Amino acid sequence: MHRVLYILLLFVVFPVSAQNRFITLNWQELPAAQTLPEVVESIPLPDDFRFYTYHVKIEFPEFVDLDPEAAAELTRKKVNLPDYPQAETSVGVAAYEGILSVRFVPVVHRGGVYQRINSFKLSVISTPVPVAARANYTVAKTTEKSVLSSGRFVKIRVSDSGVYRITSAELRGMGFSNPDKVRLYGYGGYLLSNRFSEHPADDLPEVPLYRGGDGVLFYARGTLHWQKNGNTFGRIKNFYSDYAYYFLTESDEAPAEFPVEDGTDGSDANRIETFDAFALHENDAYSWSGSGRELYDSYDYSLGNSQSYSFKLPGITDGDGRIKVAFTAKSTDVNTTLNVAINGKNIGTQTIEGIGSKDPNAYYKKAAEGIFDHEWTGSKTESTTVTLTHNRSAGIPGRLNYIVLNYKRRLQMNGAYLVFRSEDSKNKESTFVISGANSSTVVWDVTSPVGHKQMKGTLNGDTYTFTIPASSTLREFVAVNTSGSFSGVESMGEIPNQNLHALNEIDMVIIVPDRTAFVQQAERLAQAHREKSGLTVEVVKSSQVYNEFSSGTPDATAYRRLMKMLYDRGTAADEHRIRYLLLFGDCSYDNRMITSNWRSYKPSDFLLCYQFENSVDETQSFMTDDYFGFLDDNDGTSLATNLLDIGIGRFPVRTVDEAIIAVDKTIDYINNKNTGTWKRTACFVADDAAGDDNNGFMTQACDLADLVHATNPIMRAERILADAYKRESSATGHSYPQATKRLLQLFEQGMLLVNYTGHSGTTSWSAENLLTSADIVKLSSPRLPIWFTASCEFTRFDAAETTAGELAFLNKKGGAIALFSTSRVVFDGPNDSLNEEFIKHFFSYKENKRLRLGDITRLSKTTNSYVSSGSNKLNFCLIGDPALIPSYPDYKVEVDELDGPLSDEWPYVKAGAKVTVKGHILTPEGEPADDFTGTVHPLVYDSKETVSTLDGVGKGAVTYTDHMKVLFSGMDSVRNGRFELTFPVPLDINYSNEQGLLNFYACDTNKREAGGVFSNFLVGGTADDLPSGGEGPKMMVYLNTPDFPWGGQVNETPYFVAELEDEDGINTVGNGIGHDLSLCIDGKITYSLNDYYTPVAGSYTKGTVAYSIPALSEGKHTLTFRAWDIMNNSSVQTLDFEVVNGLRPGLLSIMCSKSPARESTTFILSHDRPGSELDVRIAVCDFAGSELWVHTEQGISAGSYYYVDWDLCSNGGQRLSPGIYLYRASITSGGSKESTKTEKIVILAQ
Repeated sequence: MHRVLYILLLFVVFPVSAQNRFITLNWQELPAAQTLPEVVESIPLPDDFRFYTYHVKIEFPEFVDLDPEAAAELTRKKVNLPDYPQAETSVGVAAYEGILSVRFVPVVHRGGVYQRINSFKLSVISTPVPVAARANYTVAKTTEKSVLSSGRFVKIRVSDSGVYRITSAELRGMGFSNPDKVRLYGYGGYLLSNRFSEHPADDLPEVPLYRGGDGVLFYARGTLHWQKNGNTFGRIKNFYSDYAYYFLTESDEAPAEFPVEDGTDGSDANRIETFDAFALHENDAYSWSGSGRELYDSYDYSLGNSQSYSFKLPGITDGDGRIKVAFTAKSTDVNTTLNVAINGKNIGTQTIEGIGSKDPNAYYKKAAEGIFDHEWTGSKTESTTVTLTHNRSAGIPGRLNYIVLNYKRRLQMNGAYLVFRSEDSKNKESTFVISGANSSTVVWDVTSPVGHKQMKGTLNGDTYTFTIPASSTLREFVAVNTSGSFSGVESMGEIPNQNLHALNEIDMVIIVPDRTAFVQQAERLAQAHREKSGLTVEVVKSSQVYNEFSSGTPDATAYRRLMKMLYDRGTAADEHRIRYLLLFGDCSYDNRMITSNWRSYKPSDFLLCYQFENSVDETQSFMTDDYFGFLDDNDGTSLATNLLDIGIGRFPVRTVDEAIIAVDKTIDYINNKNTGTWKRTACFVADDAAGDDNNGFMTQACDLADLVHATNPIMRAERILADAYKRESSATGHSYPQATKRLLQLFEQGMLLVNYTGHSGTTSWSAENLLTSADIVKLSSPRLPIWFTASCEFTRFDAAETTAGELAFLNKKGGAIALFSTSRVVFDGPNDSLNEEFIKHFFSYKENKRLRLGDITRLSKTTNSYVSSGSNKLNFCLIGDPALIPSYPDYKVEVDELDGPLSDEWPYVKAGAKVTVKGHILTPEGEPADDFTGTVHPLVYDSKETVSTLDGVGKGAVTYTDHMKVLFSGMDSVRNGRFELTFPVPLDINYSNEQGLLNFYACDTNKREAGGVFSNFLVGGTADDLPSGGEGPKMMVYLNTPDFPWGGQVNETPYFVAELEDEDGINTVGNGIGHDLSLCIDGKITYSLNDYYTPVAGSYTKGTVAYSIPALSEGKHTLTFRAWDIMNNSSVQTLDFEVVNGLRPGLLSIMCSKSPARESTTFILSHDRPGSELDVRIAVCDFAGSELWVHTEQGISAGSYYYVDWDLCSNGGQRLSPGIYLYRASITSGGSKESTKTEKIVILAQ
């Protein structure tokens, strides 16, 4: 791409009916390293879009000369541009809806002058396609009853293509009583095509069996097949499986037989006595990059530069052949060469390019590949040796990918069967002449996986001939000596009946590995969606998908074919149609798990993933789950430009414990278990400008924060810009410890969304380690955010090691509820565009309902042509449940009065004043929520301020404007949808007489949540009746329990509590210098506790500070706590205490909520470790001491009570008989000794 001085900021979406529309472009000056801009637009099309063609006209463009610097840059680079804008258009389909994509460069070269377009009219012209010329658009029909739905089936497998015998004894051993009634179904293990039109069959076709002699013979397709590409037959491997599968059954119906093709006369036919043969050496054992579908040889040429490879080539002739060698090497800056010799004769040399050290993507280029493709002439022998010599400097690694030999082979039977084909037979009537035949020889046409045929031929002595008519298709045959010896198959055992083809009107599919415990967890999640979301959800095992959609052979395309079937059975208008796919299992770039990193795992415990072919350059190597959602008929040929039709997510779980964690977290989120004000916080984290040309990451983060304010004003956008904090240096590098501290604090408090822009790897954000894997595993909060990471490979979930993004999702105690994150290298420009689309759709509604994560991510990738037309989007994947709805408030809070009825004249909020606000709650549909009773939490903001970062790396400061000061944070009651509250205004305001902001969060007893903002007031001035003098707040401070004694003993992380009261109001925002709620330990470490203050509902004069102090050293300590009122009066209190490592927690009492209990009860443990992580064990036993139900868990108790629910059933699921039982509770914390108490419970009959 060429580079100029300007970049265009434009993205437009409007319906096709909105034609003749004028558009004004928004140009923004940027540094000269930017690329040529594009206008990109996506235009929704009407339902009958398939019966029209579309083109666009750019009319009435307003041309303006580029400034001299920009024009000079284009002139210097000799940029060739047209004199009028030329638009490119394409029509795509996403979730049944047509989309017209338009793009053009708004810079032209007219009359020798470079000009840009300021405005234009875009006209969309639709032209009906003549009825006779219209494509007969019909949805492909699929059977609704799979072959496997009834009867008894045994699954078998083979390793290679060829003819196999199953003896009568073997069939009886598989449970088939009559071998004559046995039937075979399937199409083997060839890699399925990305194109739906090239799939071998809808369900499972029957394979004809040859029944002469003992048992049956059949031709099976293995996992390797050959395809002509240019001058050479090349190999196509199934990189998902080393085995191909078929299914045996027994039926009274007549089995399929070989139809006989009579052939033609053949008197003038082309005579074929040799055929095109090939041989392969390939040893899959090593991956350069941990990416892509190609694996490489185990031998590293750095250990020695020459290796020889032996081939047995029976029947080879001296006819011309070819050799193809794929070889890889990693050399910096210097090219290496590969010399290729056959039987000691030099054939040629191939250059392998060196990787330039100055290449900006050199780090991601793990090797370079050279393809040696050369003719092989001269005499040839059946024993052939290929010698490769890698000419390189010492220590340069090199790996062979494969060697392919193409040669002419005599058409002669040397064994039990011979597979052959001939390019010479294409487009000609041809007679094949097979020598070495006998009376037992038959020939089958096996060109197609469906419908093998027997060729009618003639045996003359030991020569068998048959003739075929001219055809453009290259046909493949197998000559079989039916009395020969054949390999047998491997029985995999009987399989249960199944019928995925019967599925219809399904909203969501969950695909899960064949592990009973995984299926149970997936079903638990499915049931939650059925009950809470009203979705129709189907859980299917991966083996079931393979069985019906890839002939039992593991192949990721089988997942896609299942989704295609469901997609074709729905329409955009259907209430229940396929919308979401959840892949409930981890995956590996090495799908067969044959490399050293993966050999200890079982492939059947994992799901598959789709990998691109490039396996050496990570900038061109993609792993994407989007593949399974490209479901329109023509999808699959160009994944980069295909549009998603469904939302897709993945749970990268490997163990049952991980599966339980993922499901528990998700169900808690679905049930809105953790309500709170944290849902109005969105955090935008940005890397600094070190190593970059500008402050792009931080600027993007600020723009996204502004977009959130515009899209959903109730959100608080917290910016953590690296350059806003002091950059510290040490022997290990640079860091921003205060930025990390603030980020971890927000994770503890909870956030709806955390959004990171910058550099990253699989273990951390940024070179300064803003957030690391070590930080992530320690996160502990039930208030879980959704993460978006616009950074490289943070969640590379197909790697052997668990990446930081996965750790966030799998963290039992906190982390992430979901991540829209990256599996590979991504790039800044399209990242930013995708991020913007994500934010827009994240807060969008459809029919007054919030979108689900799968819809948000799908639309983010499809509605912006700049995003949808590139490959960058493929490396963003959703880790989490695609049917999950982001849990932000959907009810609305509106203000009716602010110190009196509202009017056109805005009121003032003055320092020292007491302000009263009245308001009401509305439903998502805008109706009064008269049944809404709960609490409302107001935040009062001062006027906006301009903030600048520190310019710590010398690239310039980043400046933004926002409401920075919180004047009041409180809580009051809502009754029957209405509320009234009063808040005090501190003296520490901006006195700017500019617009302030009121932000509300409300929640009722049914966990319905509301939000709203009000900004029609000014902040400034001073109240007339300020009190004079005064004392600071009254306070009571303690550790762990209210009766804590002076100098008492505590654990390493004691829970600090301060109960405060002041008639003027508590200052909880610290806007004045030194006016924070502060806790100081030993006069050395000070913590600001403003964010840990909770007011008493309906009062601004009382509240509590609660804070879990970070780990302290053993021994005696002193704490000092200071609090302020809004009149800037302060109070101080100190407390001495002693830290004892391993101190036993105090279990003060245990009780149960119901005893006698009939249906369920809740155990309540009172303890002295609020805020600490507890290991809890509760056992119910009979009076003989036998434990009938045992429950263990880890958790953090927000207060002094811990709750555990029980359904009165044993661990085996049986309800306990009525009677009296004992229950024993014990707790430990941080490896301490155990505290135990025992009580009785009475259980009644139901």
